[in-house]
Amino acid sequence: MKNTGLRLTAAALALMVAAGTQAVPAFAVQSQSLSAQEADTASSARSRRELEGQSMNSVYLLPDSDTYYISESDISWMDDNELMLARNEFYARRGRKFVTKSIQDYFNRQGWYNGTIDPDDFTPEMFNRYEQANVDFIVAYETKRKEVRAQKKNEPRAHTGISGSGPDVFEEEAQYTEIVDLYGDALHDSWSEDDYAVAGMNGLASGLESPEDLGYVYKDLDGDGNGELLIGPTDPQLYGEGAVFEIYTIDDGLAVEVAASDEDDFYYVCEDNTIRREVFLEDGHWQIDYYDFKDGGLVCKEILVMDEGMDKEDPWFLVEDVENQESGHLTGVSGHGEEHQQEYKAISYEEASGVRASYVAENLGLIPLE
Repeated sequence: MKNTGLRLTAAALALMVAAGTQAVPAFAVQSQSLSAQEADTASSARSRRELEGQSMNSVYLLPDSDTYYISESDISWMDDNELMLARNEFYARRGRKFVTKSIQDYFNRQGWYNGTIDPDDFTPEMFNRYEQANVDFIVAYETKRKEVRAQKKNEPRAHTGISGSGPDVFEEEAQYTEIVDLYGDALHDSWSEDDYAVAGMNGLASGLESPEDLGYVYKDLDGDGNGELLIGPTDPQLYGEGAVFEIYTIDDGLAVEVAASDEDDFYYVCEDNTIRREVFLEDGHWQIDYYDFKDGGLVCKEILVMDEGMDKEDPWFLVEDVENQESGHLTGVSGHGEEHQQEYKAISYEEASGVRASYVAENLGLIPLE
């Protein structure tokens, strides 16, 4: 994952600092409308874990995000307050002052902050292309998150299949029990990554400290009344909200693996049951595949690509003919000639941001292993 370790350390530090902030505006938008929106209030940040031996005055929620395009996993773990601070961080880096005292106090505590520009004097032209695109993306993501919440609030309670949920328990739980128990044993006995590989399990779990750090849930991804097993980290700050290490389904009475994540190729479950796959490649470009779960497998419906090797100024592309792409997944496209570029439709970063923000990661409510 891009900047995973750096993001986790810096973000955790930032959350400690944010804990001192009381009523903070939930949504502040860019340019001239920012000051008015800052007047809105939101709940204070949730309680934070203590980190010893760390500097408290040089914190970034999104480190180096003025040099690359952020992805969903960079922000999906954040609550509303953290998203607001992360978005305003772009303005603070450029020296903007803030009308709302709680926001101004937060950035005053950051050693890197030097507020010199009055809110009315700040213009979007002060951003570089990464900053502007990332601000737009966070705004779109916040808007979509609010829409999804409103829709969920008006819908009947979803069928979850969580263990112990009475009549909603999926019959498939019995077939999945052995897998869940095996992961619990592996974490309890501190298996090595090689041990996981020999057992045919996901080695990402070897990086977790205890069974409580890994969780599972049963979820009907295709609406056929049969539950799929999702296994993933219980702490969304590690990989983002909705992150899963593995997805299993039942085929002919047996539990079969459908998808497995690794550090540079990670799966997420979205609110509408879309499966999002983020792929980061060595040359710095990345792509996001969006899948529906159908007929026991993943069917790709669209692919979004960010590749500055193809176009430095406008590096966003959408794959139009997904069905003809092998496995619905493209890799190593940079520098491969004109014939490969014909597989892409060039789009603006506003369009790309809209595609990404239309899929909101789900809080899966993973049950910790014991």
